[in-house]
Amino acid sequence: MSSITKRHVPTSQLLGEYLTFVPTPQQVDHFKADMRTLNPTLLRDSIREGVQVQALQQIPIPEQRLVIHRIYTRKVKEFSSIYPFVFAVENALRSVLADYLEERFGRMEWWTLIRNARQNGQTYTAFPNILGTPVNPAFVKAVWRVFDNMVNPQQINNVTGNNKTDEFWTIMQADWPLIRDMFATDAILGFTFTKTMFNDTLRVIKETRNELFHSNPIKDRKKIVDACERILNGLQFHLGDYDHDLGATQYVRVPATVARAQRHVIPAR
Repeated sequence: MSSITKRHVPTSQLLGEYLTFVPTPQQVDHFKADMRTLNPTLLRDSIREGVQVQALQQIPIPEQRLVIHRIYTRKVKEFSSIYPFVFAVENALRSVLADYLEERFGRMEWWTLIRNARQNGQTYTAFPNILGTPVNPAFVKAVWRVFDNMVNPQQINNVTGNNKTDEFWTIMQADWPLIRDMFATDAILGFTFTKTMFNDTLRVIKETRNELFHSNPIKDRKKIVDACERILNGLQFHLGDYDHDLGATQYVRVPATVARAQRHVIPAR
């Protein structure tokens, strides 16, 4: 419900604060349609950006909405361009972590030891090490919590609860000395990759993931790209080449089949 309330921005406020002209009744109706269908924050930012460009003020009033819609569409594309980077980070971390822990513990399904101990009534404190490898109690507790959530799924099946990505991120943050060697060395990276830097970087990526999930506009794309690149670079993944390949990639679009009619006012034409 709070998200619905957050989305509500009075049309009169939006138009009165940002437009450079007094819209006609028909234009007001069209902007109301925009408000019902488009992301209000992104629409506001598109209007704000448009009126700050001197060229827009020289465009005939009936065509200004068309320009605003083009800015909006460009912002949507910028917004969606972030997703492949976050997708790459989550998948790289998940895959490398699985292989790394298998190598460190000497067993692919090392986690079954913790699962079985939990089922037998033990506590996470029974694991000062896993198959001879010392671990932080917080690491075992984080893995333990995964099984708690599996037994009590109602704890995670809500918008504000943790999901599986949050779980494996928590596992990594629980024992930095164990996890640090999963990444390239400081000498290779050219900086000291501390636990604080790791946590701050993951926080940026996690918050971005949540904003994308809730269709909220992304404010600082450079900060997000830098965070994704910091993680991926440490995992031997070159973001620059990946981004180049994304830009050059062509894919088969699924064509729309509904013919445009007079009732279709979005996007502006």
